[in-house]
This record gives sequence, structure tokens and C-alpha cells, in this order.
Amino acid sequence: MAINKIINACMKVEKSAAVTYKKLMIKFPDKTDIWRELFNDETNHLSFLKDVKSLGLIDVMEKIDVLPSMRIINETIKKADELNVKITAGSISLKKALAMALKLEESIVETYTNKLIANLLSCEDEVSYKKIVADEKKHINKIKKMMK
Repeated sequence: MAINKIINACMKVEKSAAVTYKKLMIKFPDKTDIWRELFNDETNHLSFLKDVKSLGLIDVMEKIDVLPSMRIINETIKKADELNVKITAGSISLKKALAMALKLEESIVETYTNKLIANLLSCEDEVSYKKIVADEKKHINKIKKMMK
């Protein structure tokens, strides 16, 4: 089921981002508050996606003729994985971590603003979908602010 694959991939994006922020909390303890806030948001987004899946709302979207490409989703997962490898290896500065986190968040926003994914996610609760996108955009602004 292609739609199920998309939701699972979006869940993986959120989980990867949450893992990234959890690792950054440990790596940069003086910035724990911001990383914790980002971590909590990502876990909330993951919960929302799990709800969409568990409520069976994916089936509604199976009627869509053209399914979205997994390219953007896979690129986002790759960015998160690359950042996690660098954090684990200990070979990342705060400046580089912020730059990579910014790219990750920009990629997440691109994922969720894809029209078909937006349709898929908004079928259950448009307000919650808009909150996810707004939260991800706030993450970009917070990271940019930390970079100054």
C-alpha cells in the first residue's frame, strides 16, 4: 500500500529528527532547552501521524490516482541519518550541528508542504496538520536565531 508507505516514511522522518535532537541535548548540554523543545515537537508530530494511521484514515487516501514521490522524504531521512552519524562520532561543532539541523528542518517543511502529503495529513485534522507545518517553520527560525 503506497499511502501506508508514505505515512511510515513521514513517521520515520519525525522519529529521526527526534533522535537527532535527543543526541544534541547530550552533545551540547548548554543548549538543552532548545533541543528539548525541538525533540518534544517532533515526538508530538510522530504521535499525530500514528493517530492518522491507527484511525484508518490512510484508506480514504487510496482513491488518489497520483501518489507523491518518496524522493523528498528519503532525502530528509538521509539528512537526519547523516547528522546522527556525525553526532555519534563526536565530530561535529555546535555551528555545524545548527547548520545541519537547519537543513533538516527545511527538508521537513518541504516534505509536509508537498500537496499530496498535505492532502493526506489534513484529511484527519487540518488544524493539526497546519500546526505541524507551523512548528517545523518555528524550528527553522529558532535554529537560525541560535546561529547568530
